[in-house]
Amino acid sequence: MPFGLSYDVVTTLSRWSIYGFYREIRVVGHENVPREGPIIACSTHSNMIVDPAVLAVTFPHHRKIHFWAKNSLFANKYTRPILVGGGVVPVDRTTKNNKALFSATFEVLKLGEVVAVFPEGTSHSESRLLQLKDGASWAALEYASHIAQQEHTEESNSDDDIVIIKKRKEKQIVIIPCGITYVQKSKYRSSLITVYGPPIQIDPYLKDFLLDNRTAVKALTKRIESEIEKLTINASNWEISNAASMARMLYFSDDKRVPLEDYVKVTQSLINFFSNTTSEEVTTLKNLLIQYKTSLDSLHLTNPDISRYEKHHLTLPWALYSFLCELFKFAIQLPFFLPGLCFHWPIYVLGKVSVRFEIYEESRAQNKIMLGLVWLIMAYTILFFVIWSMLFFTPIGLIFAVASVIIFAWYHVALVDSHYDTFKELIASFRLLSAISGGSKSRDMVESLVATRRLCLDQLRKVSDDYRSKSDDLRLALEISERDQSNDGFDEFYDKKFA
Repeated sequence: MPFGLSYDVVTTLSRWSIYGFYREIRVVGHENVPREGPIIACSTHSNMIVDPAVLAVTFPHHRKIHFWAKNSLFANKYTRPILVGGGVVPVDRTTKNNKALFSATFEVLKLGEVVAVFPEGTSHSESRLLQLKDGASWAALEYASHIAQQEHTEESNSDDDIVIIKKRKEKQIVIIPCGITYVQKSKYRSSLITVYGPPIQIDPYLKDFLLDNRTAVKALTKRIESEIEKLTINASNWEISNAASMARMLYFSDDKRVPLEDYVKVTQSLINFFSNTTSEEVTTLKNLLIQYKTSLDSLHLTNPDISRYEKHHLTLPWALYSFLCELFKFAIQLPFFLPGLCFHWPIYVLGKVSVRFEIYEESRAQNKIMLGLVWLIMAYTILFFVIWSMLFFTPIGLIFAVASVIIFAWYHVALVDSHYDTFKELIASFRLLSAISGGSKSRDMVESLVATRRLCLDQLRKVSDDYRSKSDDLRLALEISERDQSNDGFDEFYDKKFA
């Protein structure tokens, strides 16, 4: 099934959008994906249309990806050319005949191409992987069965074993499990990790499929689920997930300090530790961490915000001084960033407004990205024609206008992270100032938050010392945090002045 212009256009827009919205995208497991041959990629699905965009942009070896869509969408004469050109595969959900259901998928796989599916069946914001649907397993086993029948016919009509073996390898399908993990999936300039796991061979399940297809499909689905779980973060409930996240932040001081390639490993190890260790001191630590996170959220503050102030008395003059320092730093940088800010401010406003009208976390990033993309296309198109018109629509003016737009976009992207971080520091200091100046009640809340953080650090240090040799999961998280001895979070964690 050939890819048309619409695939290149959509992929290019996806690349601009994903790399514009997220600060860093780390891809792990290139070596697990074959460079050629049919593949069904089974991915997690926690971020609506952002997930397909991430797959299309990050899939190894620049292989193009087909996605499923219900065949009724192809009936529209306007959308059909776009879908066909985009490599979208029609699926007839009304039939109970699997061969008819996956007929278009088989044609794609016979060409040695990649089909990506989301076996959870829906996008979500749960604390763990949802139970997988069987569609990917049915498609893979039906295809393998179909190819096996073809090979049997070809073998009976051919004496050339080498040709037969070569064709068999070319058509042999594998399933690639994929885990997409977002540090904060709906937050602008956050990060994400995409992990491609080892291929799952279908042949071991084929014999059982021919005898009892449903049992074989369930077994393959269970295997896919198990492999995806290894690539992602899974907690039985949000309490354990939140406790593990706060422990990670205290170990590393800030999530930005966690190596992205280790982010999933560290978090899941801490989740396993809190899930499997039920002693009184670990339970006390878990409750303290949950209390700390709840207090942070209620004041719209973060762990780094509090860590900067706990060594000082939280007086109004100190909070005001800190705010004025951040304001001065922001004001110094603002002239360099002001042109880009004036041009792009509607994107930030639209993003904030869209969050208020969207209750589902998994839909917020896509809304921000889509609104921002529409604005950018309009704004940069207008900017291009304004510059070109000022040069009287001459050929040289055309070149200058294109170059100016590209340089302006690069200028904004190059400066956005440092200035955005400075702006967030300013907002955090303002929130802390507001809390302290808001009366004795709000001031007590901040002081209680600082005290809770100290308790968390003390208890975390004690648990780490006591369970390091007893828990492989905790030891793994500690070893990764200790890998970089210059890590401020590590140094602070072992600083005894709060002990």
